[in-house]
Amino acid sequence: MTRYERFDHDAPAPKYNTATRSDLLNTSENNEKIDLFVPANTSLSVEEETTTRHALITLNIISIVVSTVCGLITFFLAVEEQSASALGFAVDTILDVLAFLTIIWRFTSTHDQAKREIYVLRILAMLFILSGFGVFIDSVVDIRNKIHPIPNHYLVVAVALQTIIFFCLAFAKYTVAKKLNVISAYSDAFNTLISALMALSVVISATIYNSNQSVWYFDPMIGIMISLTIMLYGIWMVLKSCRGI
Repeated sequence: MTRYERFDHDAPAPKYNTATRSDLLNTSENNEKIDLFVPANTSLSVEEETTTRHALITLNIISIVVSTVCGLITFFLAVEEQSASALGFAVDTILDVLAFLTIIWRFTSTHDQAKREIYVLRILAMLFILSGFGVFIDSVVDIRNKIHPIPNHYLVVAVALQTIIFFCLAFAKYTVAKKLNVISAYSDAFNTLISALMALSVVISATIYNSNQSVWYFDPMIGIMISLTIMLYGIWMVLKSCRGI
């Protein structure tokens, strides 16, 4: 019985998947530590990844400028109006500047992506918890002391514009995060979305109070709900970052 040898050219050509994601590690275990939301088989070309990173960095530079200007304007208007939700939003936007700087640091280099990801998650988590705790304390104090906001139509107009801007930035960041497939990018989009929701809550609470001043407690209650959401998300990020050790 004739015996045939199988040569390499007889075998079907193997299919190779080129690893183009410089921020992912080689093993599936490490991929799970970094990419926690969607499957890690999504890949980008080197050019697409570089362009996407630059887009995210640009969006965060814009976010820093917007947050600084909006935070200062809202802070002075919130102090004048004695609005807990507006003051919480102002403090949150100021802390957001640090978060945006952290994200820029995260994506300016492809070196040590796993370590950078974990560091960024922990920094963002601490900022989220600190921001949420500050808003919570301020809201509780306002409820306890029955501090009534002072109607100010300028605050409503200013924060309404900020709501639109932050919603647009959040949507743009989420679109970029879907391409990068990294949890810190999703967290950045979520952080911007929280800023938009906080601004929207300030508009709603101020509008309601201007029409009916008997519901003064609605403003700090909104602040409490937002603060709890921020703190819970910060705790969740701490747990996720610890899994990446």
